[in-house]
Amino acid sequence: MRRPWTLSTKLGAIGGTLLLVALVSIGLTLWVTWQLEGGAAAVNEAGRMRMQTWRLAQTLAAGDAARIEVLLEQFDQSVAVLRSGDPSRPLFVPRDQRSQESFAVVQHDWATLRSGWSAAARPAAAEVARQAEAFVERIDAFVSAIELQLAQLTAILNAFQFVLVALAIISAVTLLYSAYLFV
Repeated sequence: MRRPWTLSTKLGAIGGTLLLVALVSIGLTLWVTWQLEGGAAAVNEAGRMRMQTWRLAQTLAAGDAARIEVLLEQFDQSVAVLRSGDPSRPLFVPRDQRSQESFAVVQHDWATLRSGWSAAARPAAAEVARQAEAFVERIDAFVSAIELQLAQLTAILNAFQFVLVALAIISAVTLLYSAYLFV
């Protein structure tokens, strides 16, 4: 025959269960927050890419070859940091399909543009402006994909916060009731 649980065992089991649920909730909240920070930094970097595109288009029109090479290299670095991420910031493209596909389009289009813009015979200023405008639209689509994912993560974070509030209330009521019942 089983011995009944002692008071301290019962209270310890209740407290341990509540603590485990709280730790899991806090861990999930921290993970979602990390995802939001990384995605927000990616949006910033993509915004910088828009600016770099227009600056590069203007420099191409001016024909400053040395400056063009510097700007091309800076843009390559922006693409590279988005591709590999930067956990120290954090910065990364969200792992959802839409964001990844949009980023793949931006990378592909950049490779195509870069080869044309770094060639000895560069396109005319009007063509460069048209290409830059089309490329910035692709970057905008990429940013929109990230922002959609961030909106979903924000909704999840809000839900976790409500769960934590509910957990705190339920924990308090459970502990008070347990104390009344067992003591």
